[in-house]
Amino acid sequence: MPGPRRPTDVLKANGRKHMTQAEEDARRDQEVHVPPPERAEPPAWLMKRFHREFHEIGEILRLAGLYAELDRDVLGQFLVSRDRWVRADKLASAAIRAKDEKLAREWTGVQSSYFKQCRQCAEAMGLSVSSRCRLVVPPALATAAVEADEVDEFTQALRARQARAAGK
Repeated sequence: MPGPRRPTDVLKANGRKHMTQAEEDARRDQEVHVPPPERAEPPAWLMKRFHREFHEIGEILRLAGLYAELDRDVLGQFLVSRDRWVRADKLASAAIRAKDEKLAREWTGVQSSYFKQCRQCAEAMGLSVSSRCRLVVPPALATAAVEADEVDEFTQALRARQARAAGK
């Protein structure tokens, strides 16, 4: 079974795939390019107490090229699940100190559930070292067609389409 589809620039950088210019152009036309936002804005549903941290983490991710406007819900879910995990951890610790085994077991289960949610969001956003190593982030869209003295009609149409996709 083949692995996940990689962006054209990543394939070329690895040097394992040799494609003709036409193949490269066709692949680039199929790739999805989401422009990075000017600023990381929290979703409307996120409580105000998380906004400062959302802006901090969002800005770090944005500058690293790992954040798009589509990611704001995942980052918000990460902050909420992490906060709930911390609260469940405190309650589980209190139950353990009180030697209430049944309550400690319940809160440990809740804590585990929130930790899994938090970890899934963190891995999706590239907030851990191992998840950043697995992420493949395509660099900024480069012009797919090669500069030539004589530009044919197909190349002109392709360049116009790529410029529209890049928001130019």
